[in-house]
Amino acid sequence: MSKRKPSSRRRTSAKSGGAGLWSWLLLFGVAVGGIQVYEHRDNLLPKLKETVAGVSKPTAPQSRSREVAAEKPKPSVTQTVALPASGAPVPPRAIAMPNGVASTQTSPAALPSSRPPVENVSLGEKSGTFAFCGRSGLNNCVADGNTFWLKGAKMKLAGIAVPQTDQARCLEERQKGFAAKVRLRDMLNGGNFQVASMGGASTLSRSGVSFADQLVREGLALPVGRGNQSWCG
Repeated sequence: MSKRKPSSRRRTSAKSGGAGLWSWLLLFGVAVGGIQVYEHRDNLLPKLKETVAGVSKPTAPQSRSREVAAEKPKPSVTQTVALPASGAPVPPRAIAMPNGVASTQTSPAALPSSRPPVENVSLGEKSGTFAFCGRSGLNNCVADGNTFWLKGAKMKLAGIAVPQTDQARCLEERQKGFAAKVRLRDMLNGGNFQVASMGGASTLSRSGVSFADQLVREGLALPVGRGNQSWCG
């Protein structure tokens, strides 16, 4: 038994010696590798950064997004027709007429004219047909500077305002009112004239000259709508 003990001791020392040798070799290899990396760090670091960036950068699923966009349905436009509240049927939409088909609309020439009819008044050879109202009745007479009676119908010159006689505010207005009354009577007795009545007012003219415009020119009337229509002072 004393002879076997030295052999076991040799085996243990051999094993411990082998393990220590491998540890020193591993440390030596790590040291050499660290020195090589440190010496070549300028070349290794940019490549390492590119590799890390390429691995960490996510890849956009382009093919998937294209498929989703292609599969997205387009909204359908639905034409709605509003029904009347009464529930009555809606008439069909009008269809444009083709060229060459006559239109059923009335032409402007066929529409009635808005211009009032013109009446020619002939006094004949009798002079002094018109007088002042009050003595000769209401046949052919003059009431004021723009009001007169023709064949029993009351007429008023359109577009002018004349001074008053019965309700004058001053003596000057009364005098001008009487002068306008006399002037209208003289123009009516001057011969044939034309009358165009519309809306309760009449336009009298002779040879294209308006009676109302003539009274305005002579200072015996003013156009309607003028701001200051005072005849006093």
